[in-house]
Amino acid sequence: MKHYLIGDPWTEAKLLHAEELASEARAYAARWALLREARLPRRRARVWLGTLLLAAGRRLLDSAPGAAGPDPA
Repeated sequence: MKHYLIGDPWTEAKLLHAEELASEARAYAARWALLREARLPRRRARVWLGTLLLAAGRRLLDSAPGAAGPDPA
């Protein structure tokens, strides 16, 4: 493992960059946590109804006849 001298400009720049990245990551995580708490929790009935409607729509689309018009043959 390589050891860097303290006071070296390159090392100081890399340490500063790492600290900035860590602070940005903390701010992003905090902001995401605040937004996640602000959202309403999903309600089971709404999720169930949405799933039911999607399944019904899918079934109706699958049972629809083909395109109307003359055969391209």
